[in-house]
Amino acid sequence: MASARTIELKGEPKLGPMFAKAVATGGRRKGKTLPDVEVVRRDVTPSVTDVADYDAVCGFALSNRLPSTYLHVLVFPLQVALMSDEAFPFPLMGSVHLENTITQHRPVLLGESLELRARAENLRPHFRGAQADLIGEVYVGGELVWEGRSTYLFRGRKVEGEVPPKVDEPDAVEGFGATWRLGADLGRRYAKVSGDVNPIHMNPLAAKALGFPTTIVHGMWSKARMLAAIENRLPDAYEATMSFRKPLLIPSTVSFVAEGARDGGFDLALRNAKKRTEHVRGSVRPLA
Repeated sequence: MASARTIELKGEPKLGPMFAKAVATGGRRKGKTLPDVEVVRRDVTPSVTDVADYDAVCGFALSNRLPSTYLHVLVFPLQVALMSDEAFPFPLMGSVHLENTITQHRPVLLGESLELRARAENLRPHFRGAQADLIGEVYVGGELVWEGRSTYLFRGRKVEGEVPPKVDEPDAVEGFGATWRLGADLGRRYAKVSGDVNPIHMNPLAAKALGFPTTIVHGMWSKARMLAAIENRLPDAYEATMSFRKPLLIPSTVSFVAEGARDGGFDLALRNAKKRTEHVRGSVRPLA
């Protein structure tokens, strides 16, 4: 059995060239197993300016605490590096971000030196193809302070196993909430602070080429904005899960609802303000 391989990034990875590589090599990716590869980046200290710019786009208050979703921004380039590696069996372009779970074990502070890690696991069938989890981890002084799990769908690909049955779910929370008007430039604004320059969020022609009427919102912007809306009520340690139901076209107007749960957490929903189409369903639960 081959031993695990580690890719260590010495500097800040550039997502533009990695997306270009993913496009160029996508047609050659025909495998059916995930590589035993981990991508690592050490001694990362986010700048105050970068965090402040991210806060402004996503709605967080300025603080010495890093938003939990900003740590995803730091880990995401490592995940793209992994999916761009020649050993990864599926094309990055055209993949669909189905769900994201963040576990914050404690607040992470500005000025702390971070070690970032990423890997892929749990390859399994989906009724529209194959799905896998991209795992991110953040350490401070050897302590695991943050974990992220992003589930991606790779459409049209087949892997071994049984497709899980569809489960009937109750309706997401509904009621009075906040109304947000999302401008046509939101994709470009979020790309600037996150580095996620996937063209489906920035270029209408690229979005149409992949089957969307126009550009769509980054799923992780939606998650960040939803958490920012309840930021002053989040505990120090929590798990936040968001499932991305339908693409959110921009420009658009959306309605956000947060409902308190008995365990001290929240159930969340983001809908089209007029049609009530459910775009994102989420939950936040405190860690014991």
